[in-house]
Amino acid sequence: MQEGNFNMETRDEEQFCGNCDSHNSFDYPKKVFCSTRYWHHENPIVDTLWRCESYNRVSQECYCVREALKQKNSSEKAES
Repeated sequence: MQEGNFNMETRDEEQFCGNCDSHNSFDYPKKVFCSTRYWHHENPIVDTLWRCESYNRVSQECYCVREALKQKNSSEKAES
């Protein structure tokens, strides 16, 4: 992934909670607070890179997904 080339329009496969209209920052960038899950009396604190059945895409990218992916990639490289 090229850092300056993060475009949700071309990355449809990346349907993460961090790109959902129900998310709010919680433990940036790893965790988000999901208002939909809260409303359904489910645990509202979820991983930014997770996705549930209530996913509703936002029209604009969120930096939390970009930063969570960077963090994930960094930790995977460190483990290798």
